[in-house]
Amino acid sequence: MNLYQGRALQPGRRVRRRGAGPLVTRLVLLAGLAFLLAHLPWGTLRRRWAVVDRVRIEGAHYLDAARVAARAGIHEGQDLFAVDLARARQALLLDPRIARAEVRREWPRGVRVSIAERVPVLLVLHGVPWEVDSAGVLLAPLAKGVVADVPLLAGPDFARQRAGTQVLTPEVRRGLAWVRALAARELQLSGQVSEVDVSQSWATGLLLMNGTRVLAPAWPPGTRELSALRVVLADLQHRGTIAEEIDLRFHDQVIVRPVPPAKAAAAAGPHRG
Repeated sequence: MNLYQGRALQPGRRVRRRGAGPLVTRLVLLAGLAFLLAHLPWGTLRRRWAVVDRVRIEGAHYLDAARVAARAGIHEGQDLFAVDLARARQALLLDPRIARAEVRREWPRGVRVSIAERVPVLLVLHGVPWEVDSAGVLLAPLAKGVVADVPLLAGPDFARQRAGTQVLTPEVRRGLAWVRALAARELQLSGQVSEVDVSQSWATGLLLMNGTRVLAPAWPPGTRELSALRVVLADLQHRGTIAEEIDLRFHDQVIVRPVPPAKAAAAAGPHRG
């Protein structure tokens, strides 16, 4: 007895076969689309739409935004797909005043340039004053005769060094150490110092804005000793007295040498009755 009762054995049933019509239709449509794409004016469309219409500069404080964009070689109207982001970043890093840089596309048609500038913390002699950042990188002035309002490192001369050179001589290291120490939050003395003299290996001289000279150890002492200097300066200001010299070279002592009376009288000018 045959127990198989599948539909395939039922009499009169036909198997339907799909025709070639739908496949031919798809092939015709794809061929037409390919023909259309091949004949579109891609060059014209790219020149009209795939162009940079915005260059955004972030992080520029000392530097002019236009200078940053020019250094990167990016400008409005440029072919968006032809912008070489890696090359633009490398060009920015060749500028001595730029420490870090990042260049990205901002869709649909923008480019964003982010930089971190080097911040001057000292002036050094280079024939004329040049600047040095906290890493010891030498910076040419942005404009002739225009430099940051930071202390001058007196003693060494770096006239033969090029901009962008990292100068980490013992004198520069010592000057940077003093800048960091004086700028500590609990002291905030850096704004009172106009010159850091490292010409002597055994001592450092600080010239204050009011003309007082501070004799100090070669390297910055601890916060306790510098806090004593801050207290003395505040007391002198409260008294309306200017010291000619303050000596910090002795342990647990701050020696104040006041301006001689004759010198103070000469500085005050003739008395008018």
